[in-house]
Amino acid sequence: MNNRPLKLFGIAALVAQCLLAAACSSSSNAGGTGGNGGVGTGTGGGGPTGVGGDPDNPGSCTRGVPNPDYTTPTGSCAPDCQSVSCSQTQMRNCTLDCCVTCGIDQWGAKLCTCPNPGQPYTNCTCPVPLDKITATLHGGNCIPAGDSRPTTQVPNSLRGVACKATNLVCFTSDSNPSSERGCVCLDDGIGNYGMGNGLFLHCGSVNHWFLNDGVDTDYRPATP
Repeated sequence: MNNRPLKLFGIAALVAQCLLAAACSSSSNAGGTGGNGGVGTGTGGGGPTGVGGDPDNPGSCTRGVPNPDYTTPTGSCAPDCQSVSCSQTQMRNCTLDCCVTCGIDQWGAKLCTCPNPGQPYTNCTCPVPLDKITATLHGGNCIPAGDSRPTTQVPNSLRGVACKATNLVCFTSDSNPSSERGCVCLDDGIGNYGMGNGLFLHCGSVNHWFLNDGVDTDYRPATP
């Protein structure tokens, strides 16, 4: 009879201990789940990487996922296409979004969206790389005239030709309304601490980074 209260007390203590252990285990599991979620979000493995984010899979917008539209020579993301007009007129339908570099010196980042696999791209954009080129620049035909392509392709290339002012822009002889090409004058910081002879033309596809105002642009530095 005298031992019964002690037994009841012992049972109650054991039950309380079990409840406490269960609560701790539940809390621990909840914390573990939260931690796993954090790892998934933090590493971003398999998530979007942005334009040109996976050098092992050119044309891919998702790390670790090859883009068949780039690796197939006739694909919509192949280097000779990568536009809405090409995708539509040549019936080069897409299977994935296309992420590639673009524009003068490949400074830009192009995204072609493929919301309906098996159909053409609905949109391709190559925004102005504001870390390289100022927005809203404008100019006319390059004077003297020349080509935007490299010297390995044409004898009258303007690439690397000295110019007179930062952010001066002009359109080259190989430019046309459907595929504008031109040059921008930038300070490369070469020679004379970047003053005077550090200004050179960078040329390529314009991608609407600057506008043709119809006024010829003489890019030549002033003669001493």
